[in-house]
Amino acid sequence: MERSLNPAADRGRMFVALGVLVVLGLLSWFTIDPAAVLHMHGYSSRYVGIADRDVEIRWLPILFLGLFAFRVVIANMRARIEERREQER
Repeated sequence: MERSLNPAADRGRMFVALGVLVVLGLLSWFTIDPAAVLHMHGYSSRYVGIADRDVEIRWLPILFLGLFAFRVVIANMRARIEERREQER
């Protein structure tokens, strides 16, 4: 099997990137104090109503890292599909 010219299509690189994101997520989870909270003020309009609540700050880095992981997987899938299309031509 030939190596891809597009580095985003390499599954090994994808797994390394996801592994780094998991390590960063674990480090952020265990270093942020569980008692640290961010108070979100409520919002109310004619269509949307959100009550006052406290959000644990330790979930915010997990959310951002999860979005980066999603982007890595989607970029890998796109690169492999484009590579397959090029090989069919």
